[in-house]
Parts: sequence; structure tokens; C-alpha cells
Amino acid sequence: MESFEAEALILAGTGTVWDVITDGGNFPVWDSGITEVSGEVGHGERIRVRTRDGGKRTFRLRVDQIPGQRMTWTGGLPLGLLQVERTFSLTDYTGMTHLRVKDSAAGPLRGLVRKTAPGTYPALTGYVDAVKFRAELISFHLERGVFPRPSQMTRSAPGDTAPAAAAARS
Repeated sequence: MESFEAEALILAGTGTVWDVITDGGNFPVWDSGITEVSGEVGHGERIRVRTRDGGKRTFRLRVDQIPGQRMTWTGGLPLGLLQVERTFSLTDYTGMTHLRVKDSAAGPLRGLVRKTAPGTYPALTGYVDAVKFRAELISFHLERGVFPRPSQMTRSAPGDTAPAAAAARS
């Protein structure tokens, strides 16, 4: 199995982050790397996704959700030649959210994913960074410019500079 992961600690509530990652109609508006989503991003639904790096390819995916906590997009090729999965996991940290996104590929053609999509990890990291930016922007707007103070933060991610930046604004 081939897999790639990206994660971020986001200075926004889980509800805000969930709204960002399930609003397929707005993915092309912000720098998500996704240029088109057809269908409703809801539990049991089927969606079609086009990405900036995917050219004209359309990925047909099934959506499974535990609202506010976890979402999985799954798809692949017939006969089990390739199964792909993107899993979004959200963990609430009192007004902040840890977002983890994992892309996995399995099946005899999984090596093809690595060879034809060398930019998978940077694209995934870019997606997570874009979710972080959008959710924090929305949260900042909704909370009238109030980010949590360092004393209110219960955890932080290694290398995450957002909490330090928030503390500098206080």
C-alpha cells in the first residue's frame, strides 16, 4: 500500500473546518488544488472530482462520513486493480482542530500512482495548508478577529507557527 499524509493544527473550531472540507462547490474558489466537484459531499453520496494536477481526468469517488469527525472518499479501478482512498480526520482541541488527511492506494497498479503522480505529497500538503488558511480566515471573521490566547491552547503541532503568530497579535 502506498500512502501519503499531511496534517495541521488549525485555529478554528471543528465545525468551521468540517464546513470547509465538505463544501465541494467552493473548492475551486480557494486554493485547494481541486478545480471541480460534481455532486454533494455527503454521507453515502457519489462525487466526481477534478484536480489541478490531474489534467482532464475525473475521479469518481464515494463519500462516507461521521459528521464533524471523519470523512473518507474512496474509488478505484474495476477488478481491484487499484483502490484509492482519502481520509480526513478531525480532532477537537477546545476551539482548535487537528486535521489529518491521508491518501492511500492499494492493488496491483498502486505503483502507477507513485510514477504518474510524483507531486502527490506536495499537493496533499498544499491542500491541508489551504484548508488551514480558509478555516482560520473564516473563524477570524466570525469571531471578530479573536484568536485563542496561548494560555487557551491545549496542544500544538511540531513546526506550527500559527500559534506563535496568534500570540504575537495579542
